[in-house]
Amino acid sequence: MALATRFRNNGGMANADHLAHLEAGDWNEWRAAHPTLAPDLIDAELAHRDLSGLNLSKAHLRGANLVGAILNGADLTYAQLEATELTGASFARASLDRVHLDFLNLSGLDMSDASFEGASFRGANLTRANLTRANLTRAQLESAVFDEADLTGAKLRGASLRSARFDHTILRNIDAEGAILEGVELPGLDMEGARLVNVQGDNVQMPGANLTGADLSGAALRGANLHGAILAQARLHDTQCEGASLDHSDLESAELVRTNLAGADLRGASLLHAVLDSCILADARLSELDFRSPKMGRLSFAAADLRKSVFTRCELRNADFRKANLEQADLRSANLEGANLREARVADATFRHANLRQADLTEIEAQGTDLSGTSLILARASRSRMVGADLRFADAVGIDLERTDLRWTDLRHADLTKANLNNTRLWGARIRATKLPAAMSYWKLILSFSRVFHNFQKKAEHLRHAREQRRIREVAELVRKRDASPRHRPR
Repeated sequence: MALATRFRNNGGMANADHLAHLEAGDWNEWRAAHPTLAPDLIDAELAHRDLSGLNLSKAHLRGANLVGAILNGADLTYAQLEATELTGASFARASLDRVHLDFLNLSGLDMSDASFEGASFRGANLTRANLTRANLTRAQLESAVFDEADLTGAKLRGASLRSARFDHTILRNIDAEGAILEGVELPGLDMEGARLVNVQGDNVQMPGANLTGADLSGAALRGANLHGAILAQARLHDTQCEGASLDHSDLESAELVRTNLAGADLRGASLLHAVLDSCILADARLSELDFRSPKMGRLSFAAADLRKSVFTRCELRNADFRKANLEQADLRSANLEGANLREARVADATFRHANLRQADLTEIEAQGTDLSGTSLILARASRSRMVGADLRFADAVGIDLERTDLRWTDLRHADLTKANLNNTRLWGARIRATKLPAAMSYWKLILSFSRVFHNFQKKAEHLRHAREQRRIREVAELVRKRDASPRHRPR
């Protein structure tokens, strides 16, 4: 009777027989002899007890007092711990697979190297908990609080983290393959070396997070916020990043292979030595980015914003720039052979000495574009608007310029042999030493006349302007003299 009284708690009572084996020290032997028995330790007073290494699997511990208890290496698989008091307890290397710890206060506990596979932590308080190397595979962690917790090296494979809170949490080298992170806020966290393969992370919030060397292959990160995140040396193979915010992120030496970045924002991102291979960048925001350093494979920039971007000497063979905005972009000496720039906007862009052989330039907007010294052999540029473009010394043999607007274009020394110039607008173009198709030799005379006429118009305009300036000066002098005369002085 004295033993039963010792384990009373608020009127409840644990099984005295079962408690006797705890006292006798033969607990594990007794459990081995009764493998199907579920120990009854409900409301037991076990505070500060050393229960290390004990087999407590399937034990009923509802309402038990385990304050300060040492459960290192203990087996609590399938144990019932509802309403248990665990303040200051230690679970290092313990097994708590498939245990329900919902809404319990687990703050500050040592659970390093413990196993919680399939366990439930819904709404649990894990503030400052030590979960280093813990196994949380397929654990339910919805709405759990991990503020200042250390999960270095923890396994979170297939775990659900919806609505969980992470404030100053350490997540270095975690393995969260297949975890659910949709909408989870992980701002500024240390996630270096994290394995986030195939995670479901649409709309996850990771601004400023340290993801150096992280593996995000196959992850779903649509609409994710990675503003200012450090992704140096990270792997993003087959990652879905549509509409994600990666502006001002550090992607140095990162691998983006078959990555879907459609509609993503990468403005101000660092791509130094990055790999961009077979990526979709359609409708992405890429203005002012420097693409000279990344190693690029086949890319799709369709409808992307590439204003003032730099592609000098880049390998862009067969790249897709359909409807892209390349205004003021620098593509000097780039290899764009076979590239698709159909309906692209390239006004004031520089393509000097670029290779555009067999490129599709149909219906491009290229006012004032520098195409001097480019190779445009067999390029298709029909119905384009190239008013005032610079095509000096361009090798444009066989180019298709049907219905293209080339007014005031500089074609000096360009080679347009065998070009298709049907219904091309050439008024005002400069064609000194230009090689035109044999059937259009008469255009040299017409264009020479148009140039003379244009120069005459400029001189006439200059004379009109000079006369107007002289008239204004004369009026100003007349008014000055009039105001200076005695009759116009105020009395």
